[in-house]
Amino acid sequence: MLSVMVMGAGAAFSDQDKIENTEAVDACSALNIIGGYPDGSYKPEGNIKRSEICKMICVALNGGKEPNVSTNTTPTFSDVRGTNAAWAEGYIESCVAQGIISGVGGGRFSPNGNVTGTQLAKMLLVSLGYNANTEEFVGNAWATNVNVRASQKGLYEGLESMDTSAAITRDNAAQMVWNAMNAYEVEYKTTIVTDENGKLETIVTVQDKVVGSNNDKITLLEDKYEAKTFTGTFDGNDKTISTLKDGQIQVEGMNNKTPSESVTAKFTYDFDLKYIGEEVNVLFKDGTGGTKNKPDNKDTIYGVVVTGATTVYNITKNDLQTQKEAGTVRFGDKNYDVAAAAKDYEYLNVNYGAKSTVGATSGTSADDVATAFSNLKAVSADTIKFVCNENGDITRAYVVESKLARVTAVNNEKVSLNNGVGSIKIEDNDIYKDVAKDDIVLVTTLYNTSATASDAYTTVTKAETVEGKLTGYNGVKQIT
Repeated sequence: MLSVMVMGAGAAFSDQDKIENTEAVDACSALNIIGGYPDGSYKPEGNIKRSEICKMICVALNGGKEPNVSTNTTPTFSDVRGTNAAWAEGYIESCVAQGIISGVGGGRFSPNGNVTGTQLAKMLLVSLGYNANTEEFVGNAWATNVNVRASQKGLYEGLESMDTSAAITRDNAAQMVWNAMNAYEVEYKTTIVTDENGKLETIVTVQDKVVGSNNDKITLLEDKYEAKTFTGTFDGNDKTISTLKDGQIQVEGMNNKTPSESVTAKFTYDFDLKYIGEEVNVLFKDGTGGTKNKPDNKDTIYGVVVTGATTVYNITKNDLQTQKEAGTVRFGDKNYDVAAAAKDYEYLNVNYGAKSTVGATSGTSADDVATAFSNLKAVSADTIKFVCNENGDITRAYVVESKLARVTAVNNEKVSLNNGVGSIKIEDNDIYKDVAKDDIVLVTTLYNTSATASDAYTTVTKAETVEGKLTGYNGVKQIT
C-alpha cells in the first residue's frame, strides 16, 4: 500500500538506482505526497492504484498534511465501503466532490484498479482549476481532450515516450505530479459582449490564475504549500565548512526574485555530502523573522532536491590518464576542459593547499589547474569528484584521500595517529567504538589536506588484517 511519509530528499531509497525521475521522486517525497515502503524501497516500476492516487492528491492539495475527509451516509460507489479499499473512502469522496475523479460506470470506482497516464492527467488538470465538463474531459473524446491540455500545461514534460493509455508507474506518476506542482493554476473569466444582432452574449475563457496586487501567476506548489524554490550549488555542511553551526548546510545560488543577486543560504538540514558541488533545489516556506526569498532557520524547509542538471564524474586517482592537451584533465580515454572563467573553479586539496579558491587573485590559470589534477595520477583508490558546467567544462573538483596510520594514543577527547595525521577530536569526527593504542586504521579526510584542520571531517576505521606469503613483486607497482 502506498505510504505517505517523508523520506528526506537526497536520502536514497534502497532501489535508488532504478529510479529515473530522481528529482520528481525526491521532491514528492519531501512534500509528503508520495513515499517509500517499510523496507526502504520505492519500487519505481510498480503501479499506483486508483484509491492510492486519491490520497496522494488530497494530501498535495492540503499542503502535505493529512486532510480532514469524511464519508457520505450513502457511498457514491458500491465497490469501496466494506472492501480492502475502505481506508480510502474519505479520499475518494473528497476527490468526487471536487470533480477530480469519476467512476468507471455502473456505480463502481474500481479502487484497486491501476491508473493510466491520461487518467492521472485529468485528475491533475482538475486540481489545477480546470472544469472537467467545460473542457470536455468527459464523454467519448475525453482522453484526446485531456492529453491536449496536459501537453499544454507541461504535465508530460520528461515523459514524452510514455504510453499515456497504459498503467502508469510510480516513477512516472511522481514526475507528472511534480510537473503539476510547478504548473500555474487556472481560473475561468466570464465576459459579456454584444453580438452582431445586438444581443448580449456570455463568453467563458480559461486563463492562468493571478493573485495579489501585481496579478502574479501562482503555481500549485506556491498556493498549497506557500513554497518557494531556491536553486543553487550545495557547498557542504558543518563538517566541511567551519563557519556553519551544528547540523547546518550551505547552498550558494541566485535570488529567485532578483536574478542578478548572488545569495548564500545557510540552514539546518540533513543532506548527504555525496552531493557536494551539485545543483539542488531547496523547497521552503518563508518564516517570520527570516530573510525573504532565501531559506534559513526561520523557514519551513520542505526538502533539498538534487536537480540532476549537474554533470558529475566520480573517479579514482588511478583512473586519471596522462594529460594530452593543455588545460584538460583526461580519464576514460577522453579529455575534459577545465573552465576558463576564474570564478568558475573552486577545488579542494590539490597542490595549492586545503580549500584553495583558484582564480585571478592567485595568479593560477586553467592550465595550471588542469596540470595539477593530471599530476595527481597515482596507483591509488583516493577518489575525485569532478563537477562540470553546461558546456561540459570542469568547474569544481573534490578530492578525498585515505591513508593507513597507527594509533599512538587515546584519551576521552582525542585520538593521536602517526604517519603525519596528528591528534583529532573524537567529538567532531567519525571514529569507531573502542579505538585503542597500536590499532592500525584507515584515515579518510573529506575535502581537506589536514585531518586536524578546524573544518576537516575525518573517518577513522579499523583496518582489517590478512596474512599471506609473498610470492612475487614488480617494483612498487604490484605484489603477489
